[in-house]
Amino acid sequence: MTFRFVPPLSDADHQALMATYTYGEKPALRRRAHAIVLSHQGHTIDQIGKILSVTRETVSLWFDAWEAQGLEGLRDKPRSGRPAIYSEAERKRLLELV
Repeated sequence: MTFRFVPPLSDADHQALMATYTYGEKPALRRRAHAIVLSHQGHTIDQIGKILSVTRETVSLWFDAWEAQGLEGLRDKPRSGRPAIYSEAERKRLLELV
C-alpha cells in the first residue's frame, strides 16, 4: 500500500488553513481545510477519511484541489441550479401580484 500526503506546508499556508478550519464560512470548506492539516500532521488518507467520514477518493480529490489551486481549490465551485419553473414574464407577473 502506498501512502500519499500533501507537500509540506509553509507557515503561511498552515496559518491560512488553520484559520479556515476554525472560522471558514462553510462547513464543507472547514472540513477540507482540516483534511489538509491532518495530512500535514502525518495522517494517511484512510485515517483522514475515517476521521471526517468520507471516502479515500474524496480525500484524494481534496488533495488534488489543494495542490492545484491552494485554498481557493478547496472552496465550493458555483453550480447551476434547477431549471426555472416560471418564464421571465410569469416571474414579473408574480412579483406584481405580491
